[in-house]
Amino acid sequence: MTAHQLIGLDVLLAMVLMVSNALWWMLGAQRTGWPSWEIVLTGSLGVAVAVRRLVPLPALAVASVAMATDGALGLIGVLATALMVYEVAVARPPLIAAYACAFAGVAQIILLAPMRGITGHDSWGWAGMLQSLFLEAAAWAIGWSTRRGRAYSRGLVEQAEERAQLLLVEERMRIARELHDVVAHSLSIVAVQAGVGHHVIGSRPDEAAKSLAAIETTSRDALGELRSLLGVLRDDDGAEWLPGGLDDLGTLIEQTRRAGVQVELTTKGRPRTLPRGLDRAAYRIVQEALTNVVKHAHISQARATIAYAPGEVALTVVDAGAGRTSTPITEGHGLTGMKERAALYGGEAHAGPLSPHGFRVTVRLPYATDERTAQLPVGADLEGA
Repeated sequence: MTAHQLIGLDVLLAMVLMVSNALWWMLGAQRTGWPSWEIVLTGSLGVAVAVRRLVPLPALAVASVAMATDGALGLIGVLATALMVYEVAVARPPLIAAYACAFAGVAQIILLAPMRGITGHDSWGWAGMLQSLFLEAAAWAIGWSTRRGRAYSRGLVEQAEERAQLLLVEERMRIARELHDVVAHSLSIVAVQAGVGHHVIGSRPDEAAKSLAAIETTSRDALGELRSLLGVLRDDDGAEWLPGGLDDLGTLIEQTRRAGVQVELTTKGRPRTLPRGLDRAAYRIVQEALTNVVKHAHISQARATIAYAPGEVALTVVDAGAGRTSTPITEGHGLTGMKERAALYGGEAHAGPLSPHGFRVTVRLPYATDERTAQLPVGADLEGA
């Protein structure tokens, strides 16, 4: 319900209480007439109930005076005052609410005797006042518990929103990495082949034709990957990101060869079946490292090593191209993406120049070997798995 609707309900409740108190006074045993002070108290209590959500502390003060003046105006006044105490406990911080309600109770006790002398009326007396104070204490406890429950619920909602936002950011980063890997690698090869074709088109048309064929093949492969990626974004049907993993390195090396860089691939240890996500991350890391070789190394050879060990796979890509030992390395999206992919699975990625020439990328990716956790990233939450 909206705030205006709740206030409307409070106004309706106040009217019901005032009418009920008027009937209780006029129709009660041994009562004649309706004193003016009773009209004032009944009206004040009704106004307090109507505005209790807007100004809970002043509403409680008015109700406390009414309680002391007329012995709580009977049972209706007792319930109305307890309602004020509940609202203060819900709407105000616990310490402030506790002090305010305690002060209100003390004020009721102090004012009871002089107000009884002024009005000459005592419907409840001290015993009734103490019972009313016990009821107010119970109302405060219920209000305090309600406030805590609402705060807990809000905390759960905020945590859920934070988790949803974090998942959204992680998914955006994942998509950005995939797009970068597909586009950067393919466009690097296209750019190199286009440059070669332009350079030899007049003197060696056969070589230019090979460059155009490489551009065509690379472009088609890139379009296929992009279609697969976009299909996952549109359908969210569990489609796979392509390519699959380290088993596709042969295709990647062939693409790199078309760009003019011969890659020597070495496999150490016994090849193992890796977790699906880690296998794909390893492929993307090697792809980015070879893309950097094509773009920056200015050399025609590179070495890639895949080393398998129980619970770990290590990747190394080395070239002997242009060195950058005296120039600080500026991390772009590619190097940052490699480190993010490695960190996602609890691994490490390092990249840096060699002396006197060359560049090396080394990555270590650990993974769980237990059958129960073989498909989960290292460090994943295993609760309930």
